[in-house]
Amino acid sequence: TIHIINESTVQQFSEAIYGKDSNKHLSATRFRPNIIIDNLEPWAEFDLIGKTIEVVPKIENVQDTPLRFRIVSRTVRCAGVGVDPLHPELGAIDIPNLLAKHFPQHGPYLGVYAVMENDKTTNACGGTISVDATFRIVE
Repeated sequence: TIHIINESTVQQFSEAIYGKDSNKHLSATRFRPNIIIDNLEPWAEFDLIGKTIEVVPKIENVQDTPLRFRIVSRTVRCAGVGVDPLHPELGAIDIPNLLAKHFPQHGPYLGVYAVMENDKTTNACGGTISVDATFRIVE
């Protein structure tokens, strides 16, 4: 299972907690993602559930099998993400309760889980994602 976090969602959540002009902010790494996406509207990752996304090849007409992920569910948040692993000195905050307070329509969820899909021809699974990779929705 791959955990995907939307940077825009984290930013909106952070602004709801600390305000837009605060020096404090939440980092996407607090939520222990495998992949952080950007250029998506806040909470739009939930609209991807049931869909497949793939890594867009850097070079057109590359014959490699694209790396694909099926988005399967929202990620329920627990107290374990209350401490930022990069800044533990900031102390703990109650992420599930803050999500419920500021975004009750989303409950205690932030992020989505995805599973890697096998290539339909070769049944192979795997690949590499670069830091600046682009994804597209394929189904």
